[in-house]
Amino acid sequence: MYRSTEQIDNILFDLNKAVDAHYDWLINMFACVVNNNIDQSESINTHAHHLCHFGRWLDGRQPANPEESSCLQAIDATHTQMHKCGRELMGVIRDKKTNTDKFSEFKHRLALFSAAVTAYKTYLLKMRGGVDILTGLPGRRMLDERFEQQLNEVSNQNVYMLLLDIDRFKNVNDTYGHLVGDGVLRELAQQLRDRIRGGDTAYRYGGEEFIIILHAPSDREACQAALRLCESVAATTILCDDKALNITVTIGVTQAWAGESIGVVAKRADAAMYRGKQTGRNRCMFMDEGGEIHLITD
Repeated sequence: MYRSTEQIDNILFDLNKAVDAHYDWLINMFACVVNNNIDQSESINTHAHHLCHFGRWLDGRQPANPEESSCLQAIDATHTQMHKCGRELMGVIRDKKTNTDKFSEFKHRLALFSAAVTAYKTYLLKMRGGVDILTGLPGRRMLDERFEQQLNEVSNQNVYMLLLDIDRFKNVNDTYGHLVGDGVLRELAQQLRDRIRGGDTAYRYGGEEFIIILHAPSDREACQAALRLCESVAATTILCDDKALNITVTIGVTQAWAGESIGVVAKRADAAMYRGKQTGRNRCMFMDEGGEIHLITD
């Protein structure tokens, strides 16, 4: 699962606000020491890393994929340790101890926290750069970068590639104009988002082509998922620029095997899809392990 540009922008905005609030928290933490009211400060609470504004923001995060989860775990770990060290440093200052190690350690913990936040921002910006602006789906570059990892992540299910192409899309552009054509692409992208499962991912591959990386226990389940998607698209009326349009797609399906490059898998899916175009469109075709292409039916 990947985030839209709007989601990424909202996360970055909220993250920056949370970081700003957190530095205010740190300033107030030491102000409590100076004003001799350390015992009334939430900063000495062992759960302070959950009570501060940043902690509340972090507790509400739901990662979209393992890479984002790893970033958030790093932030959580460094944030917790920074609070722990801050509590210890407050005690050193209050008791007027000359333990300079605590100052150095706190500086180190703060640097680790800042580095983890920066790494997460870098990840989000990289993801944003890989999102197709028109449809909001991850684009071809992100698929190229993530394909090998997606193959390796799944152990109990097979990985399949579904290559979708809108039938006679040129007619839509020629008849209604490219603005309507863009609207059709956006609406189809939304349909794909709505209809795929949480562990599967839809990409805009280019032009009117889309790819879905799907996980299924067998060829039959993968083919039936593709057929349901094909039938659902055909049955859905798209409202675009005061026009009601119906489109169909032709889908090529193939299994991706460990160690294969995305180019090899896409070539098989494209051959299956092209056979569907040749034999009538609005259908799903499956290329099996032996290279034979079959029409998918109920």
